[in-house]
Amino acid sequence: MITKRLIAPFALMAVLVSATTLVASTDPGLDSSVVKEGPVTLRASVNKQVAQVADPVQYVLEVLAPRKTRVELPKLPEKLGDFDISDTEMLRDIPSAENPDQRQWILRATLETIKTGSLDIPSLDVHFAVDENSTTFETVRSEPLQIQITSVLEDRADPTKFRDIKDAVDVAVPEESSRAWVAWTLGGTGAAAVIALATVLLASRKRGPTPAAWALDEINDLRQLLSDDSADVELTYNELVDVVREFFELQCNVPTLTRTSPEVLAEAAERVRLGEAPRQRLSSLMSVADEIKFACYGVDKQQMEQAFDDARDFVLECEQHREALERESA
Repeated sequence: MITKRLIAPFALMAVLVSATTLVASTDPGLDSSVVKEGPVTLRASVNKQVAQVADPVQYVLEVLAPRKTRVELPKLPEKLGDFDISDTEMLRDIPSAENPDQRQWILRATLETIKTGSLDIPSLDVHFAVDENSTTFETVRSEPLQIQITSVLEDRADPTKFRDIKDAVDVAVPEESSRAWVAWTLGGTGAAAVIALATVLLASRKRGPTPAAWALDEINDLRQLLSDDSADVELTYNELVDVVREFFELQCNVPTLTRTSPEVLAEAAERVRLGEAPRQRLSSLMSVADEIKFACYGVDKQQMEQAFDDARDFVLECEQHREALERESA
């Protein structure tokens, strides 16, 4: 017969193992968390822990419970913490592939945000009743998940920063007791050759791509990418507008990623003094991008081709505007 004295250590060990498992599964550094409440298991997960601004993140809430359990999945609002919800999907009371005695309830949501930094997807409550005749529900709450949102400017080459060539290195010329004039002549000739070579290199060396050249290359690359039928048109449009915003920031020294579309347009008119045509192109590009992000607006290939033309013309018009200002100040 097993005594209580023998049972106690094993019970304590089970509690400690259970607590350790729970802590490990809810570590905010992980891309998923698992919480158990009685026979019900709740798992929250994301498909990525690092994403860029407006980059969709797939959030999944899964409930695993015995047959005949009543489960009420949460009704998601328009925003979940700092994230906007662009799409949701629910699957209720479907068979589990792992255990025929278990059923699954799944809630999927597509999340996007224009904020940057370490952001939390907050906890969600799931109500359930294991007894089908019960009039009260129990609650199991998911653990928050952490997502790192980065700016589209991060990890990109800055076309305005260039590396210069290294300075010339002086080499000591050994002195000779005889024929000193030969050493001095050779040293002077060598130094002159080094200076002449450095001058030629500096004169012929390209300073790298201008913001306009960089933007036009990016636009052409995106246009080639869209030739593939499997390319996401809306995602490509957003990336195109990100290139336009980044070019405008580099070209005119106007912050764009931290400002709304109306604020950027106001800067283009008042501070940069862009003409009517480029301002209308910029307004059209950003307004459609905002509708894609916040209103799930769709674009077709014809609209996409027009957007490419507008983006290219906007870059060229900004370059002409810059050259005109330089001529005025000369």
